[in-house]
Amino acid sequence: MEQPKSGRDLTEGSILGNVLYMGIPSMIGFAAMTVYALTDMFWVARLGTAHVAAITLFGSFLWVLTSINSLVGSGSVPVISRRFGEKDFDGAACAIEQTLIMKVAAAIPMSIIGYFAVGHVLGFMTGDGDVVGHGIAYGQILFLGLPFMFSSYSVYTALRSMGEAPRAMYIMLFSTLLNIGLDPIFIFTFGMGVAGAATATVISAVCAVAVGIYVLRSPRRAARIGEKGFRLDFGTMRRILSIGFPPFIESIARSLAHWVFAVFVAVFGTVTIASYGICMRIIEFGIVFAVGLELGASAIVGQSLGAGKVDRAEASARNAAFLALAISLALSAIEIIFAEEIMMVFGKSPEVRVVGAHVLRYFAVAQPLMATSIALSSAFYGSGKTWPPTIGELIATWVFQIPAAGLLVYMVGRGADAMWTVVVLAKLLYFSILIVWFRRGTWKQEKV
Repeated sequence: MEQPKSGRDLTEGSILGNVLYMGIPSMIGFAAMTVYALTDMFWVARLGTAHVAAITLFGSFLWVLTSINSLVGSGSVPVISRRFGEKDFDGAACAIEQTLIMKVAAAIPMSIIGYFAVGHVLGFMTGDGDVVGHGIAYGQILFLGLPFMFSSYSVYTALRSMGEAPRAMYIMLFSTLLNIGLDPIFIFTFGMGVAGAATATVISAVCAVAVGIYVLRSPRRAARIGEKGFRLDFGTMRRILSIGFPPFIESIARSLAHWVFAVFVAVFGTVTIASYGICMRIIEFGIVFAVGLELGASAIVGQSLGAGKVDRAEASARNAAFLALAISLALSAIEIIFAEEIMMVFGKSPEVRVVGAHVLRYFAVAQPLMATSIALSSAFYGSGKTWPPTIGELIATWVFQIPAAGLLVYMVGRGADAMWTVVVLAKLLYFSILIVWFRRGTWKQEKV
C-alpha cells in the first residue's frame, strides 16, 4: 500500500531553501487572494467614484467584525506546526478539525450582526446616500458568505503548517481565477453592480472550501481530518484560543484604527476616500509577499521548535525578514516613480488619479517598514508567543497614530498630508518595537 504523504519536514535541509519553498508559494497564493480585492476595485471603479468609496468604507467595517478570525487562525499555526514537527500527526489533524469547527461557530454570529448593522455603520461614516446604498448592497451579500471565507483561510493555514505551501497556493489560485472570471459577469452581464462583485467573491470562497476539505480528507494525508468524524476536543480548542487571543486583540485594535482613520479621511471628501481606498489595495498587494514569507516562516519556526532546533527557528525568521526588506524596497521605488501610471489603472476620475498618486508615494515610504515587520513576526506567531506584535500594534496605533491624526484633523486643522505622515511614523514605531522584542529572544522558550 502507498504510504500517506506527510508534507515537508521543515526541520531538515537548507534554511533559506525552506524559507523560499514555503514563502514563494505563500506569496503567490496571497497575491492571488489580494487580486480578489484589486479585481473588485478594478471593475467597480468602472461604475463610479461613489461605488469605490462604498467598498472602501465597508472594508474598514468588515475588518472590525472579521477580527474574530485571527482569534482562531493565529492560534492554530503554532499548534498544528508544533504537532507536525513532533510527528504527532493525529494531534495535528485534531488541531485542524478544531480550527474549522471554531471558525464556522465564530463566523455565523458575525454574519448576522454585519448583515443588519452595515447600513447603520455606513450611515454614521458618511452622509452620502449613494455611498451608503452601494455599501449595503455589497456588504450584505459578503456577510452571508462569511463562514466560507473564514473556513477557506483555515484550509490554507493547515496545509502550510504541514509544509504543503504549494498545495495551498494551487487552491488559492483556483479560487482567485474563478473570482476574476465571475466578477464582470455578475457586475455587468447580470447587471448586479457592486452586489455582483460580492456574489463572485462568495462563490469563489465556497469552491475553495469544498476543494480544501476534499484535500485534507484524502487517505494519502499523514494528518487526515475526519477519520473519526469532526470530534470536539476542548483542550485543543483552549490551547488554540489562548495563543490566538493576543492576535485577536491586535486585529481588533488594527481594524478599529483602520475604521477610525477612514472616518478621519472622510472629512476630506469622496475623492480622497476613493484615492485612499485604492492606495490601500495597492499597498496590500505590495506587501502580500511579506505576508507569504511570514506564513511560510511561521510554519518553519513552529516545526523547528517542535523538533528542538531553536537556532534554526531564529535563522528562518531572520531570512524571511531580510527577503521582505529587499523586495519591498524595490517595489516602493517602482510605486514612487510610477505612481501616476499605477493610479491610471484604477482611477476612472482624473481627480482620483492625481490625489491617489500623491497618497501612494507616502504609503510607498511606509511599505518596507510594514513588510519587514510582517515577516519578522513569523518568530512570534510560529513560536506561540503572540503578545509582542499585539503590544507593538497598540502602542503604534492607539497611543500614537489615532490620537495624532485626530489632533491634526480636528484641532489643528491640518490637511490630509499630515495624516499620511503620521501613518509612516506609526509604522516606524511598530517596526522598532518588534526588533527589540525579537532580539530579546524570549519567544524561543515558549511552550505550546
